Amino acid sequence: MKRFVTVALVFMLVVGLTLTAGAQVTIRHWDWHQPRMNLKQKYMAEYEKLNPDVKFETQIIAWDDYWTRLMSGVAGGDVPDIAQFHNSQTQAFLAHLEAFPADLFDYEQYKADIINFEAAYLFDGTFHFYPVGIMTGLIFYNADYWAEAGLTEADIPRTWDEFRELAKKLTKYDANGDIQVAGFVPNNILGVFWLDLHYQLGGKLYGEGAQTVDWNNEAGRKALEFIETLIFEDRVTEPGFLSFTEAMGTGHAAMVYSWSWLGGELNNNYPDLNWSVFRLPTFDGKLAPGPIARNNHETGMAVMKSARPEAKDAAFRFLKWLYEETDYLVEVNLILGTAPSNRNLLDDPRIVSHPLISAVAEQVPYTNIPGEIPYEVESSYGLGMLQDLLFFGYSAAEALELAEAEANNVLKERPVKWYVEDLYVPVAE
Repeated sequence: MKRFVTVALVFMLVVGLTLTAGAQVTIRHWDWHQPRMNLKQKYMAEYEKLNPDVKFETQIIAWDDYWTRLMSGVAGGDVPDIAQFHNSQTQAFLAHLEAFPADLFDYEQYKADIINFEAAYLFDGTFHFYPVGIMTGLIFYNADYWAEAGLTEADIPRTWDEFRELAKKLTKYDANGDIQVAGFVPNNILGVFWLDLHYQLGGKLYGEGAQTVDWNNEAGRKALEFIETLIFEDRVTEPGFLSFTEAMGTGHAAMVYSWSWLGGELNNNYPDLNWSVFRLPTFDGKLAPGPIARNNHETGMAVMKSARPEAKDAAFRFLKWLYEETDYLVEVNLILGTAPSNRNLLDDPRIVSHPLISAVAEQVPYTNIPGEIPYEVESSYGLGMLQDLLFFGYSAAEALELAEAEANNVLKERPVKWYVEDLYVPVAE
């Protein structure tokens, strides 16, 4: 009898240990951005303490290799359970991402709280990567040059006419009339800057159904003629001048246009530069009804459809905790130079007190997301052509006609499937 009891106890102990061991879940995660991963690891360590049955394995993979590795993993069955995602890869990976379960994530609340949620994240009624941040184009300026010119925050321009006069005032020439400090540098980002002006004047990126682009119109020509005036009439910059990043970083620009990622580059590469930002001026000085610029979203993590079944539920529960019960969203936006997508976080003191992100936060409610933009349309065969054509002496109409034709050739080869530009709802200021 004692032997039976002993055997039974041993059996129960072994079974209990087996069940306990089986309950352990290891969640694998990939990212390409080390500072963001460092922040995640801090929260992962906290989550492991709260949930001893969950462990994390993380890996950094360089951007150039990341998507190839992820797609190879999909084909070969070796994927992370949670993958950092980027919306530029939506068409390629959407079918391989698990939908966020509606019984765990409140879709209706997200529609109310998250900027562009339905346009930027919902596909067939579900979302597959979490909304984190949002960025857009801003004006960066050299605060030292600003002070030398006797300017203060009260002089921040609200109209492009005011901006034009400011750019002329801030331009410095040498004795030969050569530009030493450009008042405003759109060089190497001119086409992207033009698109924001085009939006302000009522234009759009795409024509109907995104089968073509729609650039060579009255709004497009007026927007490009404004840039042409800055360059050739006002001479606040010139063809062949430094790129906007180098000009700003080396002190050869008083103002540049850039998306908010430039803040991180300036801090990393030019730590002694005294810079600040302000939102884009508009032609009439008003934000509403918008859009006054394009935006794009910094997406969060996604759970892979081919992830191990035992890890999927644990992965979603971790993401629910991370994104909704901690300060992660505020902290990661501070790292990325983006404004939180969730409107409820825009008045967080850490966001409000951050000059770059507060400028993004002020502007993004009045911006639009068009959907996918093929790389060629945004660079060499589309918007990227406008600068070269303008610098080579083409008129605004001629430049737009040629760039539009090249972009349309790209769209014939690579049709856009994710198109949400027409979903923009005008905002009351």
